[in-house]
Amino acid sequence: MTELLQARNEISPFNSKKGKEMARSNSANSQQGASAALRILEPARKKLATVETQRIIECLDECIRRQELSSALLLIVMPNDERLEQFSLGLGVEILTALKSHRTLCRLLDEAFINPNEERLKALQVEVSNSCKNILRMFRENPSAATSIRNELVGEYAKLAGKPLKDALEMIKKLNEIRAMMLERLLTTPTEEKDRGRYLRQVTEREKNNATIIDKLQSQLDAAIDDKEQEMGKRNETIRRLKNDLHQIEQFSEEHIRRTKTEADKQQSADIRSCESKQSKMQTEIDQLRDRLNRMVQEDRETEQSLRKRKFKIETEVENWISKYDQDMGEKQDEYEQIDEVYTEEKKQLSELEEKFKVLEEEYDKIMEERRIAREEKEAKELELAHMMKAAITIQAFFRAYKVRKSLKSKAKKGGKGKGGKGKKKKK
Repeated sequence: MTELLQARNEISPFNSKKGKEMARSNSANSQQGASAALRILEPARKKLATVETQRIIECLDECIRRQELSSALLLIVMPNDERLEQFSLGLGVEILTALKSHRTLCRLLDEAFINPNEERLKALQVEVSNSCKNILRMFRENPSAATSIRNELVGEYAKLAGKPLKDALEMIKKLNEIRAMMLERLLTTPTEEKDRGRYLRQVTEREKNNATIIDKLQSQLDAAIDDKEQEMGKRNETIRRLKNDLHQIEQFSEEHIRRTKTEADKQQSADIRSCESKQSKMQTEIDQLRDRLNRMVQEDRETEQSLRKRKFKIETEVENWISKYDQDMGEKQDEYEQIDEVYTEEKKQLSELEEKFKVLEEEYDKIMEERRIAREEKEAKELELAHMMKAAITIQAFFRAYKVRKSLKSKAKKGGKGKGGKGKKKKK
């Protein structure tokens, strides 16, 4: 009976372990399909076509190189480190002197952090910043030295633990990630972005439909597995009870045991046939779904082929336009160089004329200043004369009025005397 129970457990095709394995397999297939779709959506161009995009990437590359060089400088200028002497021949006297000075400033800055003095600390920070900028300018003028330092010290970043180096490495990592994202963004054309959006919507819709179908079948499969497990549990419990009964009555009737075993075998055979029929039905459904999946994959491949042909055609047209653009830009560059030569010559003549007219302008300003002074003096004299004339006119007016009043007064006195004489004569 124990062997019978083990056999029944082994022949069941719908146990929970196999159901879980099938679920994991379906999940892995969906992940592989998603990775293939992402590879399809990569930008078609592998090189930057315009000068502006190349300049953007070059700016990011220059920033990364400077950050790597700054990180290397952290290793070189470390106290009690002999790396500076190792690179003395390749760096040159000027850069070596600047690095030693920078190491001294760094040491002073560390001491200032230990004994804080706000004014001295700010001054040392400014000096260290200026020193670092000068060293980077020197390395920019000597690219071979910068390259050798980065190549020699790049392997030692991870060996030396320290917060500044960890921060520098994290900064370099983030800059590389930004460069990769920016490069992908610049390589993607608006047409590719529209096609990508349309393709993603189509794939998303198909994925949703497939996920709905898979979830439905998975739920049916899980329900069938649960039912089968419950059924098998009940039957296992029945077999266990029968086994106990057989052990109890074994000493009474061998025939009864044989008959009970025969009935159990028949029941087992019926259960096996029932399980096989259900298994065959589910396998048929799985085969149908697999055929449907293969047809959909074939349709997707045909669609992908047509899109690839269209992409190749568009790439050819873009390359032709780029060639025409490069030719036109070459002609414009030649024309610009000719105009620039004429402009340089005229600018030189203009500077010579400006130097000549500068002297004349000084003389002109001097003459105009003299004229202004003379005009002001003349206006002052005219104003003074006008005031004198006005004063004279006023004086004359007062004098005439005075004379008129005086004459009128004298006439009035004479008239009074004449009238008095005539009255006296009449009285006589």
